[in-house]
Amino acid sequence: MSALRRGLDFALQILCCTLLAGLVAVLAWQVISRYALNQPSSTTEEILRYGVIWLSMLGAAYATGKGSHLSVDMMRDRLSGPGKLRLDAMIAIAFISLAAAVLIYGGMRAVNIASSQTSAVMQIPMSWVYLALPVSGALMIAYSILNLIDLSRGTTHHVDLDDVEAKGG
Repeated sequence: MSALRRGLDFALQILCCTLLAGLVAVLAWQVISRYALNQPSSTTEEILRYGVIWLSMLGAAYATGKGSHLSVDMMRDRLSGPGKLRLDAMIAIAFISLAAAVLIYGGMRAVNIASSQTSAVMQIPMSWVYLALPVSGALMIAYSILNLIDLSRGTTHHVDLDDVEAKGG
C-alpha cells in the first residue's frame, strides 16, 4: 500500500507543480500583454480561473493523503492511543461518505449539467472544468482508504500543528 501512496503522492506533486508553473507563466503573460504591450490577452483570465480550480481540488486531494487538512483537534487532543485511532477512523469514514456524496455524486451531476455548455472565451466544454470535482473526490476517497488501512496497522498521517511549529514550519 505504501507503494500506491508514494505513486499517488508523486503523480499529484508533479501535476500540481506543473500546473502551478503553467499558471504563473500565464499570469506573467497576462501582465505583460496588458501593461507592456497594451493588448490584454482574452484567454488568460479563463485559463487562470479554471487552472486554479483544478489546482485547488488536486491540492485538497494531496492534503487528504498527507493528513494536513485543516481540523479542530480539541476532542482528539483529549483522547489517547486507541481513542485517537477510533476517532481518526470515524473521521475518515465520514470523510469518505461526504466525498462520495458531494464530490463524486454531486460533481458528476454538475458535469452532466454542464456538458452542453462551453466557456465564453476559449469555447472549451465546461464539463472539463467541473470534472475536477469527481476526480478530486475519487483521489480523496482513495487516500482516505489508504489512511484507514494505515490506522488499522497503527500508523497515522495526521499532522500535528505543534510539531510543525516546533520545527519552524
